[in-house]
Amino acid sequence: MKSRIMYILTVLLLSTSITACSSSKSNLEQNNLEQNNSDSVSDSKITETSPSSDNKNEDTNITLPSKDNPVLDAYKAVLLDNAEFFSIDNEKKLSLNDFLTNKEIYGAILKVTHFTVMDMDGDGVPEVVLELAVDNNPEFYEILHYMDDTVYGYNIVYRGLEGLKADGTFQYSNGAADNGYGKLKFKSDGYETDILGNMQASQNNDSMTISYFINNESVTEESYNSFIKEQDEKKDVDWHEFSQKNVETELSARS
Repeated sequence: MKSRIMYILTVLLLSTSITACSSSKSNLEQNNLEQNNSDSVSDSKITETSPSSDNKNEDTNITLPSKDNPVLDAYKAVLLDNAEFFSIDNEKKLSLNDFLTNKEIYGAILKVTHFTVMDMDGDGVPEVVLELAVDNNPEFYEILHYMDDTVYGYNIVYRGLEGLKADGTFQYSNGAADNGYGKLKFKSDGYETDILGNMQASQNNDSMTISYFINNESVTEESYNSFIKEQDEKKDVDWHEFSQKNVETELSARS
């Protein structure tokens, strides 16, 4: 009888031990699984929030533009009279105020009335065009062009830059029967006009002959009139009244 009791107690102890071990192993496996899931979530969050090391949009792979623009900053400094520019006509560096009050070349004190910011020569770098008036009458244009870390100024008479278009083309006139359309090219010692189309008059004894050209090739009057119509239909540039506020607004908007 005593042996039978001892046998039952031994079986009960073994059953309790096995149950405890199984429970411990199950808890350990559950803890390991939770830890692995936690590590996976943690790694995923790091990947998602890791910032890009360059200035690119990750979704579109487009390089974002920089806010710094040394060209526009240089123009702004000249227009606000905080820096000098190299005047081609004066052959020296001047502040804008000194340029406007210099009577030696232009014979009068000039005043900036309007300005526009545009790419005149199609090189991807904008120019600033200043309308200059004498006694409130437009007489000249001064074009500011940035090249080799320097702002250059090119002076053109009013009739030499009429009807300025957004693509940089314009009309010039040397007389009623000597005029045309062109586009400027800038150099460090001056500018050149690329003539796109023009008309010229020639005197032959008592008669006058007018010839028409497009890209230096002779054309009929009808073809030239069509060329003029296309030119006139182009978008005009946007002129702004010259003021410190407008200068800062227009140049900052293009940065």
